[in-house]
Amino acid sequence: MKGSSRSVKAVLTDIEGTTSSIAFVKEVLFPYSKERLPTFVKERVSDPKVQRILEEVRAISGQSLDLNGVIDILLRWIEEDRKVPPLKELQGMIWEEGYRKGEIEGHIYEDAYERLKEWHEQGYPIYVYSSGSVQAQKLLFSHTPYGDITYLFAGYFDTRMGSKKKESSYRRIAKKIGLDPEEILFLSDNPEEIEAAHRAGLKVIRFAREGENEILQDYPHMQVRSFYEIPDLTEL
Repeated sequence: MKGSSRSVKAVLTDIEGTTSSIAFVKEVLFPYSKERLPTFVKERVSDPKVQRILEEVRAISGQSLDLNGVIDILLRWIEEDRKVPPLKELQGMIWEEGYRKGEIEGHIYEDAYERLKEWHEQGYPIYVYSSGSVQAQKLLFSHTPYGDITYLFAGYFDTRMGSKKKESSYRRIAKKIGLDPEEILFLSDNPEEIEAAHRAGLKVIRFAREGENEILQDYPHMQVRSFYEIPDLTEL
């Protein structure tokens, strides 16, 4: 693998298209939050946490909006798949209710679970970096077919660390973890994220799961179909 000769000391993984199905997010989580968002917000409009989120939406939009106006913007952001922190936080609250009611079960690929568990048992700290809020990440991994697997992860990062397509975000995460960038392996299906992490100095592997993403031709970085194809971390 190209890059520094320093061995991997930690793993940083994306969720959608990497540990979990893209379809789960697009066809289960997003529709669930979109359908329930208007009622959820109206029923909890006096909740200080919801009030803060609504004010953040107004600030980002630059408009003095009434409640319905804020809800309209939030619904539009869901349609546009916008990576906006207040939306992600609100979706996390809605999903939490869904998980608690048993209406949602988090999806994780078997190969992801097995290999992450193996790395955890070998002593590698594993971190998550997703556009979904930290709350949403923890909810997904605490409600899987394998039970609560949050014990596998040493920490979680979301877009409050910065855009996943900017190298500065990965430098920030490396500093937070306490390792040099070249000691961290980043896993993602998104070529722009892979490139940003690579520019920041991280080791990178791109996921191209069957039926979700294609293997890119003449691609400069390692590509795999599953976690089982990732070499031993001591070899990277």
